[in-house]
Amino acid sequence: MKKLALVSLLIISITSCNKKYVGPYTQIPDPVDTTTWQDGYTDGGTLPGGGSQTDPLIVGTKWVLVKVVSAFSTNYPGDTITFVSNNRYVLNQNSQRPYALSTMVGSTNKSLTLDYFYPFGGSHYSAQVGEFFIDDGYMSNIEFTDLQNSTSKIRAWFVKI
Repeated sequence: MKKLALVSLLIISITSCNKKYVGPYTQIPDPVDTTTWQDGYTDGGTLPGGGSQTDPLIVGTKWVLVKVVSAFSTNYPGDTITFVSNNRYVLNQNSQRPYALSTMVGSTNKSLTLDYFYPFGGSHYSAQVGEFFIDDGYMSNIEFTDLQNSTSKIRAWFVKI
């Protein structure tokens, strides 16, 4: 009887096992073959409008140029500028001209460039505007620099209508 009990204990100890917890199951995704990848864009993935990161909130807004200060004079022109698309503006219901509005690296300001802006002389002018200028409805005492002649600077005041 002792032999039977001893053999039974031996069999139980050999066949029983401790269960080891291995943790939650994680699924490994199937590998993706990127050797034959083609983009699905007909334009090669370029941004519309030459890559400007235009704020869509400016499209459709109208602004009145209420004051211009240059090195020689102060004027109150009253010209109206309308942003008609993400890269085109119209001045006083004339033909469309290009513009760019983009975020600035390392700043909360935005860069606004008005091309062929004849109230300033017809050249390309760029300025920094505040992040919330569209919501605020005005651009006050903004310094525009002529991109073709960096010494030519003009201060301007615009009001959104």
